[in-house]
Formats: sequence, C-alpha cells, structure tokens
Amino acid sequence: MIKKHILVTSLALLSIMLVISCSDDDTAGANHQLEVKSVLPIKVIEGQVVTITGTDLDEVSSVIFPGNVVVNNITKVGNGCITVTTPAGIAAEGGTITIEANGESAESPMLLTIGKPEPVRVAPLDKEIKINECLEVYGSDLEFITKAYFPGKNGDDIVVASNLFRRKATGSLHIYSPMGIKAGPAQVVLEDCSGRKYTLPEITLSDEISGENEETGGERYVPIWQDEVYIYDWANWQYLSSDQLNLEDIQIHEGLMMRLTFDNPDGASVCVCDANWGTPNVDGQGNNTVWVAAGITQIEFPISQGMVETLNAGGGIIIGGGNYTLKKIELFREYPTLWSGEYTTGWWWYLPASELNLSAITPEAGQIIRFTFVHHDAPQTFCLCDGWWGAPYIRDGGESDNNITLAAGEDFLEFEISEGMATTMNGTETALIIGGDITITKIQIKKD
Repeated sequence: MIKKHILVTSLALLSIMLVISCSDDDTAGANHQLEVKSVLPIKVIEGQVVTITGTDLDEVSSVIFPGNVVVNNITKVGNGCITVTTPAGIAAEGGTITIEANGESAESPMLLTIGKPEPVRVAPLDKEIKINECLEVYGSDLEFITKAYFPGKNGDDIVVASNLFRRKATGSLHIYSPMGIKAGPAQVVLEDCSGRKYTLPEITLSDEISGENEETGGERYVPIWQDEVYIYDWANWQYLSSDQLNLEDIQIHEGLMMRLTFDNPDGASVCVCDANWGTPNVDGQGNNTVWVAAGITQIEFPISQGMVETLNAGGGIIIGGGNYTLKKIELFREYPTLWSGEYTTGWWWYLPASELNLSAITPEAGQIIRFTFVHHDAPQTFCLCDGWWGAPYIRDGGESDNNITLAAGEDFLEFEISEGMATTMNGTETALIIGGDITITKIQIKKD
C-alpha cells in the first residue's frame, strides 16, 4: 500500500513538472517579440543595400523607410537578418526604419540618414594623367560611387568598376587611368549605386603608360624582356627561357598580369604558352591565342599556374602566332605581398608570423600596409591589433582607432605600421590579430 501511494505521488509530481515546463516554454515563446537591433549602413542613397538584424525577422513582410515609403521585396538571410534595397523617394531628413510582420511592428533604435554624393574637385590639374596613374576625386559621400567612365580612343567609354579603384572612401577616390583612353582634355563621369551620374571638371589624359620611360618604384609594369623579333608564321616559335628574362624583384604568382608590346601594321595572331605548352587565358575567354586588329600594339592577360611553374623552374615561356614584331614583354610588379589567400576573420584570426612572406621586405614602423578585401556591398567591420594586442591607429571615426567600419565597396585599406606591429610581424609567434566580418585576400607593404 505504501509503495502504491509513493508511485501515485511521484506520477503526480512528474505531471506537475511537465505542466510547469510546458507553461514556461509557452511564456518564453510569447516573450520572443519582433525587434530591430541594428541597421547597416545608417547612411544610404537610393539603390543602397541595407542589412537589418534583430529577432523574429523571418516573418517580416514590409520595411517602411522614412517618408512612409514601403518596400516588400525583402531578402531573408535568416531568422535574425534581412536585407532590402533603399527605394526612391525617402524623406530627405531621414528617420527611423519600421518593420512589419503578422500585425506587429518594430522601429529601429537608430536613425537613418540620407547620403548625397557630391564630387567637389579633382586632381592633378597641373599635369597630364598617364595610364596607370590616378585621377583623384575629392568631395563628400563618395563611398556610393560604383563606376567611372573614361573616354576611349575608339569612341566608346571605358568603364572602371569601383572594386578596381586604388582608394575608395567617403571623402576621396583614387581611380587608375585605364588602357585604351583617348589622350587630351577629358571629363570623366562617375556613377553611383542609384544610377545617377556626375560629370567631373576637365582634366588632361595621356596615353603614355606610367613607368615606361622612367625608373620609378611602386606598382607598375616592368620589362622582363626587350628586343625585336619578327614572328612571321606559326613555324617561328620563340622559346624564351627564364635565364633570358629579368625576373628580379617580381613575386610571380597565378593571376599576375603580363603585357606584350609589338608592331602590328596589318593585323596579327598572338599565341602564348608556358614552357610545357600549357595554355594561359590570353583572350579573356579561355584561349591562349588572340587575333589582334591592325594598329593595336599591346595585349594584357593574367599568367596561369603553368606559367608560374615554368618561369620559376627555368623553362620560361613560348610565344608564337604570325605577322607581328615582338618588342617587349612586361610583368606587373606589385607591392611586396606578405600574405595572400581568402580568409574571413571572425573574432579573432591569429595570423602566425610563419605565414608571412618577408623575403622581399622587412616590416618597419611607418611603412604603409595595405589590406585587400573581397568586394562587399554592405558595411563591414575591421579590427586589427599587433600580436600582443597592441592597438595601432587606423583612422578616426570608428568604435576605436583600431576598430573601424569599412564603407560599402571600400575594398582595400591602407595605414601606417605601428612599432608593435613591426615587432610582432618580424617575430616568431602571432604576427597580427584581426577581427570583424570581412574577408581578406591580400596583405602588402607599399614600397617605393
């Protein structure tokens, strides 16, 4: 009888516990409310992608921008994240964003402001801008610029996408003058992410290539072979061993740009192979042979892994085709690359000193370090410490001097190496500690 009472009592207690547990779960679910935690970026223009984080966002059906402009085209990244494209017509004074889901609504805790790209001045005005030199643009809200249009010598514009800009920040742009431009007075046109265009003040462009006739430092094409060889037909292959090429001070890697210069009065076929007859992508469509119309005297293409291997092993390259005189072969000498790959940092990436390639340069305080990132259309966080958690100065305006927000499309970053960074980068343990939500592809040091 006692055992029976104990069993009944135990079952009753278990039932009460289960009821309480279910009740607690229901209460927790009821307290889980629609909420906006963050909006990035907080400065936008029409066409800008906005990322919203919060809770219960998977059911959001409407996003209301300042001025009561409703957007229903929503990309749901997950329960806690959605993205929308900024519409036209939002209130110029800005305001909060409101989201709606299943009869509920929630307002952003931060205010949205409206950007207004305004290029104010350009430089240089006192000299011609050569190919591979930079047009400098200064103004406000320039982070929204996505393209630059240069006049081409054949009458068509040459479009330079913002991921190819040397610098992209809210106050300034540095844009490389591309191959094929029309020499003379010109007005370059910028375009923002809404499609609006801005005509810049007049500058003077030169079709001379920077560095061709002068021994300068920095990133530029450098000759690795110069001569005059007439390649008259497909039987006239040129076998150029690495000993015949000047590869000093060039870090050879797949994707490094090569440029051939030649006389071509009548039209020609140009073919390039590695020393094992491997086929680099010369024409941009996977072929190692390209037909070049009369009068065109240069081609550029990325070297293949096969070319890397035969150049480093001594075999060099093979060049053929027909009906042109080969005059020069160049490689693009980049700033010394300490690290390359593709790494998404998270919190944190402890970059070992052993992974840095210091064969071409020794890091020193005061040198300019350059980080290149995967292109991003929304703001990203970047934080950097030396290997001992020292905080170098990157720039003002972030959460701290070493923890900043990269604007949408700001795909590279340059700043001075600190004493602490120089010490740990030359050490044997952790070189750098990097955090944020950015994907890094290259770390370089600028060298004159």
